Order: sequence, then C-alpha cells, then structure tokens
Amino acid sequence: MSAPPPPLHLPNLAGLTLLIVDDDIDTAEILATFLKACGASVLAAVTVADALAYVDDARKLDAVVTDIAMPGIDGVELARKFRRNPIRNRLPIVALTGRYTDHPSRQAFDALVRKPVDLDELASTIASLTRR
Repeated sequence: MSAPPPPLHLPNLAGLTLLIVDDDIDTAEILATFLKACGASVLAAVTVADALAYVDDARKLDAVVTDIAMPGIDGVELARKFRRNPIRNRLPIVALTGRYTDHPSRQAFDALVRKPVDLDELASTIASLTRR
C-alpha cells in the first residue's frame, strides 16, 4: 500500500482581488479555479467589455491577468485603457501569450507568461507584482 501524496503547496494570494480576461471560457475557468485555491478573489471576463464593466464596479482590484490575442478589443488595448485611467494606471497587468514572450507591445504589461500557462509561474508572477 502506497503512502498518500503530499499536500499541494499553493502560493498564498489571500486577500487579493484578481481580474482574469480570456476569450477561451475553459482557460478562464481553469485560471480562476487555481487562483481561488490560492486564496484570491477572482473576477472572470471573456470579453474586454465585460472586463471594463467589472473594473468600473470593483472597488478593490489588485492585478489583471489577460490574454493578448482576443477578438475585437485585444489584451494590448485593454492594458492601454488601464494605463490611461488615472485611478487604475498602476494596476499590475500580466499578459498571457501563446506566441512569444518578446511581444512588440510588451511595455503595456508588467509581465508576460507564455501559454500553455504554468500555474505556479503565474501565481509567482502575481505574488511578485503585488509584493506577496
């Protein structure tokens, strides 16, 4: 009889409110589930319009995780909208990209995480950007 597996070590993101923006519903759900397991409160949006509505309603928002390639308004334009907002312009933004991590619009983001997403890398990146 084998021993039970050791408990998972999840990064501590307790107290953070995160916004996930990804047009792939499955990806958004996986990211949200993992980040909630790390203790974060998570808002998930499948369009930039939905994300902006959340932002208008959310009093507290600690970081945004967004896909870059989305139909209509993409993650780059979303980041630019945040950067132009005097209240949200310092909000950490993590971009998810399946293409390459040397994206030409990299300066719009605080960090880039390559797809397929390594969940530990994502959580560590968020923790680092929010000084956790």
